[in-house]
Amino acid sequence: MARTRREAVGWSTVLRELEVLRVDDITPGMRRVTLTGERLDGFAVEGGTLPAFRSEGFDDHVKLLVPVEGQERPPLPVQGPDRLEWGGAGGRPVAKDYTPRRYDPGTRELDIDFVRHGHGFAAGWAERVEPGEPAWIVGPTRSLLLPEGQDWMLIAGDETALPAIGRLLDEWRPGDRAQVVVELTDDAHRQELVVPDGVELTWVVGADAWIEAVRSLPWWDGVAFCWVAGETRTIRQVRDYLKNERAVARDCLDVTGYWRR
Repeated sequence: MARTRREAVGWSTVLRELEVLRVDDITPGMRRVTLTGERLDGFAVEGGTLPAFRSEGFDDHVKLLVPVEGQERPPLPVQGPDRLEWGGAGGRPVAKDYTPRRYDPGTRELDIDFVRHGHGFAAGWAERVEPGEPAWIVGPTRSLLLPEGQDWMLIAGDETALPAIGRLLDEWRPGDRAQVVVELTDDAHRQELVVPDGVELTWVVGADAWIEAVRSLPWWDGVAFCWVAGETRTIRQVRDYLKNERAVARDCLDVTGYWRR
């Protein structure tokens, strides 16, 4: 049996130097940084030409290369025509994974959302960065496409999964059905999300309420594909429930730990 029903598509590994276009607070708990720049298009390097930015999976990730506070730029990898050489500029940069929340190739606008939890290199950068400042990303290096062959989907995540969940709903495939459960730390962090036909969205506050909400969902007929993301120890409880009590098959269970308490 395949590990997942989601087809994987690979992309070239590209370092892109961009610029901060806007900084907006979506909610008290989420800050959106919009990046732009010509290097979101294809560009030439010694020995070849690199492709334009591509992201076709709702939960893709880019690596944001973050300068340490007080420094203008991080030590950057050296870009070749077919790979990156990490450490070639005097050390490895701090690199954190984030979901591309939205990309518009026409305007060259790339949105990245940051949970405002008050600590961490990348979250700290998002708190102090201003329009006009540089930013560096690598990736995505692959996309996982939407699954095929299921009757419905169960989507569950905490606030760190909201960028992926919001993007999935924005890009919803007509005819699909899903139950979506999102955990917040505060109800004031609730976002205005698109809720397409066939989707039922539930918001809860707190990890215990989130676990109970998933367990209490009516289990629709047919094959369910389950996507779960969030705090590592919490999602294990949801994974165990889906695997052991709901007998969800391995290729229909996509569970990812985004962070650890």
